[in-house]
Amino acid sequence: MSEDAVKTPEELFQGLVAVVAKNIPNLNEPLLRKAFEFARTCHGDQKRHSGEPYVTHPVEVATIVAGFKVDQASIIAALLHDVVEDTDISLETIEKEFDKTIAELVDGLTKIARIEFRSNQEKLAENFRKMVIAMAKDLRVIIIKLADRLHNMRTIKALPEAKRIRIAQETMDIYAPLANRLGMYGVKSELEDLCLRQIKPDVYNELKTKISSKKAQRVKYIEDVKEIIILELQKYSFTKVEVTGRPKHFYSIYKKMQDRSLYFEDVHDLFAFRIIVESIKDCYEALGVVHAMWKPMPGRFKDYIAMPKANMYQSLHTTVIRPSGEPCEIQIRTREMHEVCEYGVAAHWNYKERGPVTARAAPGTQKMAWLNQIVEWQKELKDPDEFLEAVKVDLFEEEIFVFTPKGDVLQLPAKATALDFAFAVHSAVGQSTVGCKVNGRMVPIKKELKSGDIIEVMTSAKQHPNKDWLSFVTTSRAKNRIRSYLRGEQREKSKQLGREILHQELASRQLDLEKLEKTGDVTALIKAAKEANLDDTLIAIGYGKLNPEDLIDRAFPQKVARKSLVEEEAAQSADAPTTATSVVKRTGKGKGILVSGLDNLLVAMARCCNPLPGEDIVGFVTRGRGVTIHRYDCPRARDMDPARRIEATWGKLPSQDAAAEFVTHLRIVTIDKPGILADITTIISITGANIQKAQVQVGKDALGYLDFEVMVRDATQLQNMMQKIESNPAVMRIERTIPGYNIKKRKNKKKKKASTT
Repeated sequence: MSEDAVKTPEELFQGLVAVVAKNIPNLNEPLLRKAFEFARTCHGDQKRHSGEPYVTHPVEVATIVAGFKVDQASIIAALLHDVVEDTDISLETIEKEFDKTIAELVDGLTKIARIEFRSNQEKLAENFRKMVIAMAKDLRVIIIKLADRLHNMRTIKALPEAKRIRIAQETMDIYAPLANRLGMYGVKSELEDLCLRQIKPDVYNELKTKISSKKAQRVKYIEDVKEIIILELQKYSFTKVEVTGRPKHFYSIYKKMQDRSLYFEDVHDLFAFRIIVESIKDCYEALGVVHAMWKPMPGRFKDYIAMPKANMYQSLHTTVIRPSGEPCEIQIRTREMHEVCEYGVAAHWNYKERGPVTARAAPGTQKMAWLNQIVEWQKELKDPDEFLEAVKVDLFEEEIFVFTPKGDVLQLPAKATALDFAFAVHSAVGQSTVGCKVNGRMVPIKKELKSGDIIEVMTSAKQHPNKDWLSFVTTSRAKNRIRSYLRGEQREKSKQLGREILHQELASRQLDLEKLEKTGDVTALIKAAKEANLDDTLIAIGYGKLNPEDLIDRAFPQKVARKSLVEEEAAQSADAPTTATSVVKRTGKGKGILVSGLDNLLVAMARCCNPLPGEDIVGFVTRGRGVTIHRYDCPRARDMDPARRIEATWGKLPSQDAAAEFVTHLRIVTIDKPGILADITTIISITGANIQKAQVQVGKDALGYLDFEVMVRDATQLQNMMQKIESNPAVMRIERTIPGYNIKKRKNKKKKKASTT
């Protein structure tokens, strides 16, 4: 059978049995067979997009899980992970046929079904929220989920392009960082390479071609270096030593090219070598041998044995210069450290002996503090966008360690500010911060911190958070505490305004709000408003979400006479609408937007995010300006009170041959080379977009900064254009921007620097 031949489910199952037998003692093969047959029967004639029997997917996932050397319950759960979601089998049946533990693992892996979500973003957030709760109870859930995602990414080719890109981006944003946090570097690296292949196929194929073109030379180089290292270590009585070499992963090379603005030919350390020894003492002695043999590069040595990473990773890293002048990266670790590096959390526990392991009960619990924080966020953050934003920040790869004046250590994400530190100490401290000392010197609260800094926070009872703080804090905790305070402040003001408006309207009809509250008749208003209580009703009126006249008419139809038809028509012809219920038709070809299912409400596009047809959108009620439409993932929309949110969708989208009429702004960062501007403008023209404005400048970093204002039809056209531009080797980055924001920010920075001087 050729390597590419499709294997039958039975052949795949036999391969699974072989892996399980190798990695797990006391294999219960009859139980494994029962789970396989159960899954095969349940999935029946279901097919994957590739045309293969669907049951091949859970068998492959179970094989990946078995490779992580976890217990048999995890492998059986992997075999059954799609049964409840994709068939009529219930969790009760799983528990009856197998056991409660397996049923709970399957439940944690089953997506939320039969609920209508407002957007893909909300669906992703809620499904991830469910998985977070399950993985906090038992980390085996996420180990199986990562295996599931890995196999899906390996076999993603059969899906439509748009879906491939969406799944790959989701994997890059959440699952690859999650694998990194769990110390599962093999999974992380493969996921990143597979994502790069889908998101930037031109870049991936170019790297693959260039690396493959020198395969024979690469193999010889690796073997030569390995032999030199082994022979040198043997001179110093190293007997039980293993040396391996491999090319760096594609994504690692790509990221280095991006971060340092390099061409492929300028990346010299394309290989990494690993020395595996018996003890920690041997690690440091081997390091001495390597440094005596080849000159180490200054600033490129890292001791992750003395100071392990947050995901339990330990190793010595050094980069040396070989006689040929080429840099060579070498990692030195023990066999136990190597196991942890390969399998992460899965290497730390024998589930068969210890049972399920929670984030709070895990060995080295402080290392899993990030997971406990995510669990806390899922309780507090009901908004799906905020929850996903918090997750992405907490999964951020780089970290710093800073100290309180008493010597306590706090772990923060890289680029965290002094204000982030204050919120990390306590929410009350952060909200009342007026200044900070870093290493004994007064600094602004937006000061970016470095590892080893000692921070002292000064507070005042008169200080309160303001909106400007959101522009520089980086941690989820700080952002959400600030937003929570600002929303509370907004809600209080709107409640007071709503009470005044309702009081005046009731008074004009010989009704008194205070009397209604005393008699309990105010409940009629609350029911008519479809709100939970009077406060929420008043807030909705204050925001303009509820019309007080209509509300009173609905609440007291017998007590209050309705206005005549002439009066209603006069009210509708008023010059300016004051609430979202005002009926004002919107004009403009192809820009129809449905707000709560209606297409005749006054709407305005938010300038901060310039939403395009095809993108998920959401509306926010404003006073006197109808409904403002934002992209669903707009950062500024997250800062607004959820009480003002209203459902919004695109109506009939413009046809493919319609004229481009939606504005969007792009910033393109390129290597400064002749002809690049012509190349980019040609791509924009070919894709059918129109350039309204263009500004080009070369920075001190020798990079070109190209700012464009373009007119497009919809999000699909914009995405196609951005992908084509990004495929140009000279393009380092492309992003949508807010007009004038970056320029203004730089000017303020210069002004501040001058005044400080």
